[in-house]
Amino acid sequence: MFRFCSALLLSAILLCTSYSASAVSPSADQIFPDSTKGFFSIRNLKDFGEQWKQTQFGQFMDDPLIAEFKKGVQKQLTERMETTFGLTLDGISSLPSGEVAVGMIAVPNQIPGYVLTMDVTGKRTETDEYLIKLTQKLVSAGAKKSTETYKGQQITVLTFPPAEVQTPRTLGKTKIEIKVEPIERKAYYMFRQDVLIASDQLHLLRLIADRIADQSGKSLAAVEAYQVVMKRCLGEIPGGTPPTMRWYVEPLDYGESVRISLRGPTAQRQREKPSIFSILKQQGFDAVQGIGGTVSVKTEAHEAVYRTFVVAKKPYRLAMRMLDLPARTDFTPPAWMPADLARCTMFNVEPMTILDNFGGLFDALVTPGEEGVWKDIVEGLEKDPYGPRINIRNELVAHLGTRVFSMSRYEKPITVKSESIVVAVELKAGRESAMQASAKKLFGNDPEMRGTVHNSYTIWHRIPEEVPVPVKPVAADDRDAPPFFPDGGVVVAKGHLFVSSNANYLKTILDRLDAANASAQTTIGTVAEYKEVNQILAGMGLAGKPHYFQFFARTYELVRPTYEMIRQDQMSHSQTLLGKLLNELFSPEEESGVRRQLFDGSTLPEFEKVQHYFGKVGIYGVAEENGYFIKGFMVEREH
Repeated sequence: MFRFCSALLLSAILLCTSYSASAVSPSADQIFPDSTKGFFSIRNLKDFGEQWKQTQFGQFMDDPLIAEFKKGVQKQLTERMETTFGLTLDGISSLPSGEVAVGMIAVPNQIPGYVLTMDVTGKRTETDEYLIKLTQKLVSAGAKKSTETYKGQQITVLTFPPAEVQTPRTLGKTKIEIKVEPIERKAYYMFRQDVLIASDQLHLLRLIADRIADQSGKSLAAVEAYQVVMKRCLGEIPGGTPPTMRWYVEPLDYGESVRISLRGPTAQRQREKPSIFSILKQQGFDAVQGIGGTVSVKTEAHEAVYRTFVVAKKPYRLAMRMLDLPARTDFTPPAWMPADLARCTMFNVEPMTILDNFGGLFDALVTPGEEGVWKDIVEGLEKDPYGPRINIRNELVAHLGTRVFSMSRYEKPITVKSESIVVAVELKAGRESAMQASAKKLFGNDPEMRGTVHNSYTIWHRIPEEVPVPVKPVAADDRDAPPFFPDGGVVVAKGHLFVSSNANYLKTILDRLDAANASAQTTIGTVAEYKEVNQILAGMGLAGKPHYFQFFARTYELVRPTYEMIRQDQMSHSQTLLGKLLNELFSPEEESGVRRQLFDGSTLPEFEKVQHYFGKVGIYGVAEENGYFIKGFMVEREH
């Protein structure tokens, strides 16, 4: 999701306190226009604060053991909110009496931007006092304040000084100097009735002010895809209880709007390249008209229940056909999945459909403006006398079944490479020998690959690099992309094609496949936590219902590597999937290369002292006539 929605959510989590009576202003989805491309709303911050404190993660955030770290996070988020909206986190948390919402709006022929709205009914005096103190603070720090009038209402304008080259900064044992391009930022805010509006674009501030006054024009609430999402998700909540949060995004339009609005050297380089969002539209992904959902916190007998609906009406075309996913009822984890996993995912695909519709997408993304490149690669793999001489369709894809399994676990002590990911595709009956032969053709003559035999199975992996010879530095944009799994491996065994980020870990999977040891091993499907989550899914009506994917996770295992990387001042180098996601989420737009670590984790306690706050997660997905419905929940961990 987009960054400032996350910032708003984090601020609410960090600073929930108590508030006064609820508001009578129109709901935020009626205030925001139909040109809104991303939207996030907390219905009532008071209610959310009370519900959040009952959750284990809410208790974690209030634990004195992380008090110093929490202050650092608040400081970083405050800086970001100040330079975007001219507001601080303490204001976000203490002022609203009702709904708080943030959205990305893209009006045609105007610069896209973010808008924040807060219902402050009954708290106008406190809000005025807060804004006076805030502007004084920001002006003292170098911002310039000015005012203008719009339809009789005063707009406060804050102009922040351009960013300068940052001085060296020490976090833990790491000393980093980040150079940034000077960027001038402005923030605007004003009142309209009982709503405080803040934005980084003046024209959007005026637009929202007009909508609050007369609600002219079409609102987000009137957008068909938004209505479909909310009808599906709200109708699924028992008793009609209002959700704690709502969100919605038109993914391709939102991505393009962010691409246009970002500034800085990295953003400039991205704008010089073809837009990936335009490419995806051309390849049929414009079928995804909207994605959104609801989150209910401590209102349905669980820590949280989240519902998502993807509006994607058929028939699909071109590359979008790859997402026409088959359903089944059997989602029993296979015996080779060990009991100590952080997560396991089971889903279904149609491999031949993916192959038949992948070429156009590959050409558009990798070689824009050229056609037939993927076809040439496939033909080269088969006909090049120096290549593997393999027919991808008949000798690889034709052997694959529809079931896919994915899992991850972590080696301790935690390092940047602790995560081991395994993806396994079930083979069609009787195809194991043929697939082994195909793997040998594909990798056997590759000078960078080597086959290592374990338990009579050949694991294909990259040859370890020698000590690298120093070379002249190369610009980041000119470097070849590193292998996705540089330490990974591939093996065909027991009716599956296994691909792992860690070739050595595949050996433990092969050991589990040994019939002599299988009966002595516990599997993820037999542990109490998995059974509990599976029972909850069954209670939600999933038992016997065809669906296309199912997910289980122990959040305490998923969070552990990221937590330890922050403690070790290594978060910016993290190679875990969650770590990479957070690095992207919190990377300032004006920075390029490896980002600096924003949060000083040196004060965090050992993870064992706080791991009891993190519970278990279950998610499933069902394909429906006009899209995909996804439902998940989080439950407490017993301690």
